[in-house]
Amino acid sequence: MARIEGIDPQRAPFLMRQVFKRVRKILGRDLTPQKIAARVLRVFWVNSLGEWLLGQRAAVPQRQRMLLTLRTAVRVGCPF
Repeated sequence: MARIEGIDPQRAPFLMRQVFKRVRKILGRDLTPQKIAARVLRVFWVNSLGEWLLGQRAAVPQRQRMLLTLRTAVRVGCPF
C-alpha cells in the first residue's frame, strides 16, 4: 500500500491519459508508481522519458539511470 495516493487516470491531462492507456495495453493494469509520479508533472514526464529510452535500448549510462530513480523516489516521498 502506497503512502501517497496516486491520481485517477481518468482525471489526468490528455497526454498523460495516453501514456496510462499505453501502459495498460502493454501490462494489463495501471502501475501504482506511475500514478504516484503523475502527481508531479515534471517527475512523471522525466520518468516516462527514462522508461521509454530504456525500452528503446538506448545507451543510457547506469549512473544516469540510478540518479533518475533516486530523484523520482525523493520527489514522490518513497522511503529507501
